[in-house]
Amino acid sequence: MPGFKLSAKATETVEYLEAVLKLADHYTALVEQFAAAKTKNSDMYASQLARELSQLRQKAMMKNLGFIADTAGQLGVMASRGGSPMMKGRMLRDGVAAFRSLVERTIKGTIVADENEQKEKAHLAEKAKQAEIEHVRARVLAEEAREAERKGAAAAAGTKSAGPAPAAPRAGAPAPAASPAKPGAPAAKPAAGAKPAPGAPGAPPAPAPAPGSAAGPGGGSTPTPSRG
Repeated sequence: MPGFKLSAKATETVEYLEAVLKLADHYTALVEQFAAAKTKNSDMYASQLARELSQLRQKAMMKNLGFIADTAGQLGVMASRGGSPMMKGRMLRDGVAAFRSLVERTIKGTIVADENEQKEKAHLAEKAKQAEIEHVRARVLAEEAREAERKGAAAAAGTKSAGPAPAAPRAGAPAPAASPAKPGAPAAKPAAGAKPAPGAPGAPPAPAPAPGSAAGPGGGSTPTPSRG
């Protein structure tokens, strides 16, 4: 028997052929008994061989083994014929040996054919599996491409609605002037530690000039010339 598992049909065929192979040993024994018999009882062995070969032919045809059935039928016809016992025994001996060889070759051929069929089925199944994997991979890649396209379109639409970004100032360009304060807007608070200018809102009043001195241009006092 092979090292791998045969299919159900091949297993049934091989088991039947192995049983036929055992029958071939039985047929060989009948032929030897026929050849060894020197009396009229030798025809009894030939008749028994012809009858068993006819039954084997019918069973082989039911098993769809036409070549086995044909060979068994030819041997059966040969066993039922008359003729010289010596010549008949030699022909039956050669026929049964050829029949046995045919059964052995059929067993090996059945096993090899089933092994090749299983390998072919496994190869086709592997190819179908790889094709399914490639199909799934292509579908995933297509879905990812569509998703990236949708995200790109959404990002482009968001950028267009936000308007163009302000241009960066060039090197050496003057800084933009500060916009004038609106009427009624609170004045900006001076920095910490800075003194407000005189006359500015929140500044302390300027000191009054001393008697006999006049205010100078910068707010200081100038001495009054004495009259002499």
